[in-house]
Amino acid sequence: MMYFFIFIVFIFAAAGVFLLLKNIDTKEVAKEVLPYQAKKFFFTKSEQQFFRILNESIDPQRFTIFTKVRLADFVEVKIRKEEYQKWWNKIRSKHVDFLVWDIVNSSIALAVEVDGRSHESERMIISDAFKNELYETVGIPLYRVRVGSDFKVEAEKLVLSLSTD
Repeated sequence: MMYFFIFIVFIFAAAGVFLLLKNIDTKEVAKEVLPYQAKKFFFTKSEQQFFRILNESIDPQRFTIFTKVRLADFVEVKIRKEEYQKWWNKIRSKHVDFLVWDIVNSSIALAVEVDGRSHESERMIISDAFKNELYETVGIPLYRVRVGSDFKVEAEKLVLSLSTD
């Protein structure tokens, strides 16, 4: 009789646990709504125009174009641990507008920045000077295109510089 009573208690307990777990699985867990949305535009209008023209001008069998690449994706910090973070912080959130990749040589052929009016601010002048020095240091040519210039002419000059390498 005692075993029967224990068996019945066990069955009820197991059924209770099963129903509790089933109820937890089917209850909707309140999710926090993430405060994000897709940007309306990936490029500025000028970046989009230049990208289209450059893409039409470049030899697709030899080169491809990557857009909005973080500096930290292709530049590494080579310094003692004590100063590493300082130099990492200078590149981790910066990007280049376009990287021209040489498919044949598996290397970066050229970096391209499209500079609009914002590049006339003191903050951007300092940032651009840092980027100019950085590209020189790592040995990657940097080509700057001014918004308002003839993008077709700029793309032709850029492509010509690639063919002389």
